Amino acid sequence: MKTLHLFQYGKGNIGAALFRQIAAQKKTLEKRYGFRFEYVGLCGRDRAVLAPSGFDGAIHTDSPERILAEHPDRRPYTDAMDILTRVLQLDLPDLCIVDTTAADFADVHLTCLRHGATVVTANKKPLAAPYPVYEEMQRLGREACQRYWYETTAGAGLPVIGTIRELIATGDVVSEITGCLSGTLGYICSQLDTGRAFSAIVEEARTLGYTEPDPRDDLNGMDVARKALILAREIGYRVELADIKTTGMVSDTLLAASSVEAFMECLEEEDAVYARRVEDCRGRAETLRYVATIHDGDVRVGLENTPKDSPTGSLSGPDNLIAITTPRYAARPVVIRGPGAGAEVTAGGLFGDLIKAAMMR
Repeated sequence: MKTLHLFQYGKGNIGAALFRQIAAQKKTLEKRYGFRFEYVGLCGRDRAVLAPSGFDGAIHTDSPERILAEHPDRRPYTDAMDILTRVLQLDLPDLCIVDTTAADFADVHLTCLRHGATVVTANKKPLAAPYPVYEEMQRLGREACQRYWYETTAGAGLPVIGTIRELIATGDVVSEITGCLSGTLGYICSQLDTGRAFSAIVEEARTLGYTEPDPRDDLNGMDVARKALILAREIGYRVELADIKTTGMVSDTLLAASSVEAFMECLEEEDAVYARRVEDCRGRAETLRYVATIHDGDVRVGLENTPKDSPTGSLSGPDNLIAITTPRYAARPVVIRGPGAGAEVTAGGLFGDLIKAAMMR
């Protein structure tokens, strides 16, 4: 039976959810597809476990947190490249590196791909690296067979990148992509419609696990900007993150807070601003939505007043909506809508990429 050996960076909400999902489906995968996933290593913030023969059944009963705390082969972890070197030296067949972090891991991805390993990632930052780095990762990922999988970087569990690739592969041309690409900001905007305070909504979104580890990575617009950049590059735009016109949801002064905790404490300063904007929208039958637009070489993201009866205006909770316009779908764009945030949804998308990667090995 074919085995895909997994080494995973990250044991947070998404990483832990993926761990559980794989454990729950182990027997089904073996029976239906004739392959299995075997975890051979795991990294947290300060500890790592490297177990070339697997976790000895621990995957069926334990959480990543518990394995990192109790596994006899646990060790301190301080450097991503150092632990990766150890993993690659094992020379395991069908090795897959899973990245569920939000770290600047372009060097990790490049090194894995150069060594012939598969990379499955929900981490947007490597794909938002300078274009020459992105281009090299794409080239390496296409060699031999598809070895670079990142569907979840743009739409969590939604099939956005796969749909775009199929359109292009069949001769269509994407002329415009527009929509709401952040489940976190979608949740915040839809909750503003209820009259709740902006700061309370952000705190709730953080508690629910919708935000990035640092909520400023959502509220400054950079999370959406990276997603828009990934999609723009996917359709052939040679653009950099600095080229995107990005307007955040909070002031630059707040974004410069010394820590996440300090930022959250000062967030009430924005409550009155948003109360006024929401009231202004009510008078026009509009609502606030954070929208990305990719068109004719131009990429922009920011908060917009949107008619309530429009597709984006009708979004609720953490749902995403992406509209893709092509010559084939000019009158009625292809619309993809569904949950755009949440650990289980994103982990499910990663799991799907893992299955597709295993089937191509």
